Amino acid sequence: MENKNLESIINKIAFEIVDEGILDSNKINKLLGVLSNDGVYAMWVYSKAEKKIEENKLINKLTPIFQLIIPAFKSENEEEYENAFQKIAEDLNNLLFIKELLEKILIYARYHAKAMEE
Repeated sequence: MENKNLESIINKIAFEIVDEGILDSNKINKLLGVLSNDGVYAMWVYSKAEKKIEENKLINKLTPIFQLIIPAFKSENEEEYENAFQKIAEDLNNLLFIKELLEKILIYARYHAKAMEE
C-alpha cells in the first residue's frame, strides 16, 4: 500500500538520507543553507557540483516529493529533473511549497544525524 501521508513521507526520506549515509550533518547544513538563501534550483545545482554528495541517491530519495507536485514525474535522468524544476518554477505556490518541504526534510535529517552521532 502506497503511503500518502505527507508528514510520514517527509520523515521517511529524512531518516533514509542519513541512515543510508547519503548525507552527514555537515552536508545537510550546507544544503540547507543554499536552499534557504538561494532557492530550490540552487540547492540542486550545488548538490550536483559537490562531489562528496551522492547526488543521484539524494535525488532518488526526493522523488516522492517531486511527484506530489508533478504526479507523472520519474527520476530516470537529469533532463527529467531539469524539466521538473522548470515546471515547478512556473507556479510560485508550487515553488514555495517544494522549498518548504525540502527545508523540512533537511531539518529532520539534521536531527536524525545529530541523534546518530551521540
